[in-house]
Amino acid sequence: MKEGFISALGTPLDKNGQLAVDSYRKQINDQINAGAVGVLCMGSMGQQAFLSQKICAKVAEEAVRAAEGRAAVFVGAMDCSVTRAKERTKAMEHLDIDGFVLTTPYYSPCSRDQIVNYFKRVSCFTEKPILLYDLPVVTQSKITFDIVLELMRDIPNLAGIKSPDLAMLRRLKLESGLKKDFIMAYSGLDTFDIAFKWGIGNCLDGMLTCTPKNSRQLFEAMSEGDYAAAGRYLNNIIALRDCFVANDLWPSYTAAMNFLGYDGDFGPDYVSRASDKAIMAVRKEMIRIGEL
Repeated sequence: MKEGFISALGTPLDKNGQLAVDSYRKQINDQINAGAVGVLCMGSMGQQAFLSQKICAKVAEEAVRAAEGRAAVFVGAMDCSVTRAKERTKAMEHLDIDGFVLTTPYYSPCSRDQIVNYFKRVSCFTEKPILLYDLPVVTQSKITFDIVLELMRDIPNLAGIKSPDLAMLRRLKLESGLKKDFIMAYSGLDTFDIAFKWGIGNCLDGMLTCTPKNSRQLFEAMSEGDYAAAGRYLNNIIALRDCFVANDLWPSYTAAMNFLGYDGDFGPDYVSRASDKAIMAVRKEMIRIGEL
């Protein structure tokens, strides 16, 4: 895995709830042209928890087609039971993807043994690489350092982890004797520059999809060691994120993606359209940070 950013793609749906294919392909092409070394389709920003199984398979298939081998393609297969995760992986096993990404079950908190059992059992149903997705703010269950070590030992196709826990990633890098190609993708947007300084070369977040200009400039600046410039670009991305939060995340994200030329709705089907005030606020901020 090359150093650089991995974009957690948004999933555009048309008015009938079907994948807006042209919009999705344009988003992927724009991300790769901006320098993305990988894309994650159907992560938390990609609505994986809200999509039907039929749509999931279509989304993954179109991601592989659009990427055309130019960037790694990871696919979210998160669910709340081994049986349901098995169904998801089975529906996409035939695709030329670089790995399935799995959170812990997220309906209720899990014990340590339940987390370990879940990942071990799901891994048996796929020959694809697996990446752990540490997302405790949503799943209510934390993937800890000792859990990662046990799973590394017992799951042959475990290929990496995505986590906002920078201290854990740093500890894994320094103490665990990781195999050379083990992927560590940091998802703590606010401290991407700190992670890069600590040698965590891959960062992953959904905000990168609506800030392609700043994302490119951020990672170019970090690779050149210009952390003053990197801080400015990162602050731009964070500012847009904060604008979304202040004006309702999902509809604001949809508005931003639409401004960039990506048709469709990018949030769950129960989410209302952004207010005119929110749309104006998002557009103003995107102009300020140079994305429009």
